[in-house]
Amino acid sequence: MDINSRLEFAADPKTVHQMMTNKQWLEELVSRTDATSHTIDIAGDTTRIQMALPAPQDLARFAGSALKLNQTIQWGDAAADGSREGSLVIEVPGMPVHMNGRARLYPGGKGTVVDYTGDLTVNIPFMGKKIEQQAAPYVKDAIDAQQSAGDDWLAAHS
Repeated sequence: MDINSRLEFAADPKTVHQMMTNKQWLEELVSRTDATSHTIDIAGDTTRIQMALPAPQDLARFAGSALKLNQTIQWGDAAADGSREGSLVIEVPGMPVHMNGRARLYPGGKGTVVDYTGDLTVNIPFMGKKIEQQAAPYVKDAIDAQQSAGDDWLAAHS
């Protein structure tokens, strides 16, 4: 199932990239979820978030009461205009759920646009497509949460 998200931030690409690779911002982002536990690792332009979330009722029979989620975003080098290309991978350990995607950060909109595109797949015979349809809004909401967290962060740190 295709997942697409477009975010616009009122700052230049360099500032937005610095925010998106800042541990305090990532902590704030995770705090806006229902995560019961999490870890954040940053290595240069790569961020990894591992978290446990309460499993949606329809998925609890497969995942148990907690749904573990690993998200990795790896940004490439900046172009002359500050734009960057990257990859987005979301995995659910212990379940055949995976999202491979692309991330783009570039000048535009209010200052910087961040686009995410990806393909969410659930490899469970006969039920995979149904679970993808149920899981997609949660994945999109998690990505879209970056907008309000980023707006608040930029307002407080400008």
